[in-house]
Amino acid sequence: FAKSFRKSLRNSQPIQEEDEDPEDAGLKKDGMETAFLNRDSTETESVAPAVNMTSMGLDTLEEEEEKARFFAQLEAGALSTIDYSKLNRDLDSTGYTITTNLGYASSRTVLHHSRTGRSSGILDLLMPDLENLLDVVLYYPKSSWKKKYRTKQVQLAQKERELQMMKKGAEELSSLRQQNFLLQSKLQTAEEARRKKSCVETADPVTEEKLQKIDKEIKEQETLIKGYQQENEKLYLQMKTQQAASKANEEAMFNENQRLLNELAFTSSVSDPSYSIDVCFSVQRNEAKLYVDIHNLKQEKKALEVDLQLTRNESDLAKGQAISTSGDKTSEVGVLENKHREEVVALKKKLQWFAENQVLLDRDAGRLKATTAEIQLLKEQVEKLKQAVGKRSTEQQRRVRDKSLNMKRMQDLEKQVKELEQILRNRNPNSLPALIYAAARSASHEDVGAAKTSPPSQIAPLLERRIQRLEAELESHDEDAKHSLRAMEQQFHRIKISELEQQLQQKQQNEGADLSKAWMSKIQTLEEELQREKESNQEKENSLHNLIESLQQQLKHKNPVPQKAQPSPGRQQRQAEAAFGVRIERLNQEVATKTRTIQELTRTVERLQKERRNMLSLPNPRPEIRSTETKQTQGLTKTLCSPTVQETRSHISEVLQENEALKQRVELLELQGEQEKEALKADAVQAKEELCRYVLKEHFAEQLSSLKAEHLLVVDRLRATHALEHSSSKVAQLTNKLNAQEVWLQEQLKELQGSKDALEISRTRENVLQKQLTTLLQELKEAKEAQSPEVKLLCSLETKILNIEGKYQHKEEELQQVPIRTAHVDYQSEVERWKRLAQDKSRELEVFRLELDSILDILRHLQRQGLVLPTADHPITALFPQTA
Repeated sequence: FAKSFRKSLRNSQPIQEEDEDPEDAGLKKDGMETAFLNRDSTETESVAPAVNMTSMGLDTLEEEEEKARFFAQLEAGALSTIDYSKLNRDLDSTGYTITTNLGYASSRTVLHHSRTGRSSGILDLLMPDLENLLDVVLYYPKSSWKKKYRTKQVQLAQKERELQMMKKGAEELSSLRQQNFLLQSKLQTAEEARRKKSCVETADPVTEEKLQKIDKEIKEQETLIKGYQQENEKLYLQMKTQQAASKANEEAMFNENQRLLNELAFTSSVSDPSYSIDVCFSVQRNEAKLYVDIHNLKQEKKALEVDLQLTRNESDLAKGQAISTSGDKTSEVGVLENKHREEVVALKKKLQWFAENQVLLDRDAGRLKATTAEIQLLKEQVEKLKQAVGKRSTEQQRRVRDKSLNMKRMQDLEKQVKELEQILRNRNPNSLPALIYAAARSASHEDVGAAKTSPPSQIAPLLERRIQRLEAELESHDEDAKHSLRAMEQQFHRIKISELEQQLQQKQQNEGADLSKAWMSKIQTLEEELQREKESNQEKENSLHNLIESLQQQLKHKNPVPQKAQPSPGRQQRQAEAAFGVRIERLNQEVATKTRTIQELTRTVERLQKERRNMLSLPNPRPEIRSTETKQTQGLTKTLCSPTVQETRSHISEVLQENEALKQRVELLELQGEQEKEALKADAVQAKEELCRYVLKEHFAEQLSSLKAEHLLVVDRLRATHALEHSSSKVAQLTNKLNAQEVWLQEQLKELQGSKDALEISRTRENVLQKQLTTLLQELKEAKEAQSPEVKLLCSLETKILNIEGKYQHKEEELQQVPIRTAHVDYQSEVERWKRLAQDKSRELEVFRLELDSILDILRHLQRQGLVLPTADHPITALFPQTA
């Protein structure tokens, strides 16, 4: 039924106050009026049974748990902004004082009546809330209650609106973040596409670097996408938590409203003053009984705690005695076992040290072999390098000689060619080469005249001059760049050297300090180890001396005079008897101490019994009761005290019986301990004898093994010294050679390291220069692309001219190399070849003239279109009017 009531309340609208129903006149008492907190008259009928159910007592335990959870959530996370305790305080502060004491008494009786059906802990929790509600319902007038209720309803509605607004804001924020993420991803994709297009359009020779950059950018974008995904997940989780919190707030508000409804119904139902007075008196009587019971129980608890402590002490003493009896025999065995373990560990360490030493020796032998092999390889490399250096020097000398011879031959051949050309011209003046030569001379004369008469004929030399000037400027720029690069490199090297020097100084200082500290610590540790070894050796020597003396005494005792029938007792027997005497004395002392402890315990028990009797003989202190208590309650407390006295007396008798039983157990334990002691003594004697035998055997075996090892070491040393003394001096020579070769190898390794460093520096320089070259080439390309079409045309013409000049130079070089190659060829074949070359030259000249004519035509066409060509006075920048 309660569940259906909750569902109906959840489905209903927020709580609103309605006017008084004329049909419900039975709820009006003494000018007080109740407020219907339901929506319709039909809902009042459904709520009525719930009210009757709750009128019999307070809320259920489940509702109390829900209330505790709700207030804990409010304190921990501040889930709701509604403060119900503040509302209760406001209600308390706005109320007025009570004029008559009867009404207050009636309200208190209601509360005390409610205590009869529940435990005291729950009542203590709910007391302040119920008192506030009673004060509100019973003593506030109708108008003030309605006003307060309306204000609280308005506050609740405002809080609900704020919650809804918060939800909407969170949803809008999440949607905006999602949109932002989508836009950012789109922007990134667009930027990637644009970058790819730009990379495709401006394809450089340095494609690998660009690909690496693109890969880096892709990785960065992937990381960004992952970050955005994580942020989205976080936001989604935050949204979920907010939704859960809002649901929890709604449920808590609903539960709180329901609780308030139930409390209001309960307070309206409980309004009879006579009934409440009877309930109050009954509750007070029950309280008095409970206080008396609590006091008696506390006294019993204290007495039981004292008895428990005494029994614990006795059991601890018994355990200690048993452990001491068994521990005397086991302790000696444990000591001997520990000694044996320590000796075994020391021997294991020695074995491990020998094994490690052997491994190190093997490693050193391998390293020696490797170094000898490396020495041989390095010797071979040195010989090869010497041979290569000798070959290079001979080749250089031979090249110098060949160059001088070739120069002389070239000069002779040039003279011969000139002479032959003159002879050919003189012999047949109408031949083709003579005509070409004459035409070239006439053309040159005409060009000179045209240059004097007409300005357009001066274009070719102007262009040549400009080309030369541009080349000079480029060369100067290159030289400046080289100078600046060298200066930068020098500065960089200086800075690097200074930094390295500083680092070296710091490292040297730190290493010096660390080395000094390390050496000091090592020296201290070594000194400590030396002292320990000395002490251990002294102890071993002392123990050996003692053992030798004991063995000598045993031998003397074992070989007595044969006439004596009964030999004197041995040393071990005397020691055993002395040990037994000591143990007997110690056991007697322990028995005496135990008897003393038992006497002390009996005294304490008697003293406690006396104290108990004194406490019981005194009148029992009664708790203070309020002024409203009557003589009937005092009589009840006296009657209640009498059975407790009887119970305590019976408890004392039980404790005495337990003490007697414990005494009997202690006596039994003592008897058992004595029996065990005797058995353990016999076992200890046997164990001692066996241990002595075992220790002697082990000691003699260890002495034998150590003596054998020392003997072997001495023999090995003697053999080594003998071999060294009687061996030849070749070993010393070889060792000296090895040392010298090692020094030489170290020097060569240092030189190699220096050459490696120089190589790395040169590589870094090359990389820097290559990067600068690529940047300059890119800038050149960008500048060329940014130029106007006319300037591009001129640049293409310049490139063509440069190509033609390059071809011409190449051909001239070939012509110069031809006579060197054909020094031993016949004269006629040379003449024919020279003729062919002349013909080829004439053809190339014709092609060159045709290209020059085409260039001149283009320039004339540009002049007709209005392009002003620069003269010698104006620089070439006149061609670029507004390109920047």
